[in-house]
Amino acid sequence: MEQNLQKDIVYEQIKEKIISGSFAMGEKISERMLEQLITANKAPIRDALKRLQAEGLVVRKAKSGTYVFSLNSKELLDLLNFRFVIESQSVILSFAINQERLIEETEKVIVKMKFALSSNNGEDYLYQDSVFHKNLVDLCENSYFISSFERISAIMNTARNRLGNNMEHMQKSIIEHQNIATAIKERNIGRVVTLLRAHILPDFGAYWKNFEHLVK
Repeated sequence: MEQNLQKDIVYEQIKEKIISGSFAMGEKISERMLEQLITANKAPIRDALKRLQAEGLVVRKAKSGTYVFSLNSKELLDLLNFRFVIESQSVILSFAINQERLIEETEKVIVKMKFALSSNNGEDYLYQDSVFHKNLVDLCENSYFISSFERISAIMNTARNRLGNNMEHMQKSIIEHQNIATAIKERNIGRVVTLLRAHILPDFGAYWKNFEHLVK
């Protein structure tokens, strides 16, 4: 039990450093460096790296080492298209079966996002951003959509933290999130999907059009 707990702690520590950007996308990380940084021995670190590799957060290259994942332009576009399909279809289901909770939860997160923005707390703003989108999916109560979203959420959060932690992005972001929340409150699901498309996909105006700063 204690050994499994230690493995989970080490896994969460390394994962948090990837998502937060402490380990940059494409950066090489070694077991020795991790041992010194998080004060853990090799066994839980190796276990954590295997789990993170399975989740797509690290890549092991033969005769080279272990690296934090990076995305080329096609991979990022594929990811965003997948994300849009999952979120748009999930929110339609959420709207159908949990309409009042969807309205309530999106409004709650908008309040927290605005407070984080007014407090100049970029880290919390980006966290609330991820919660906003997670709620759209979780309330659909469909395990297949939820697990599909969870599969990419850590990668998306890493990308969001890399690209979105600046005032220009957050000022644009809060307007887009408020518009989505308003459309949900107005019970206009067609507009919600249209706004999500513009928010997520670069061809429709999302901030991801600047992804050259993100990809390798």
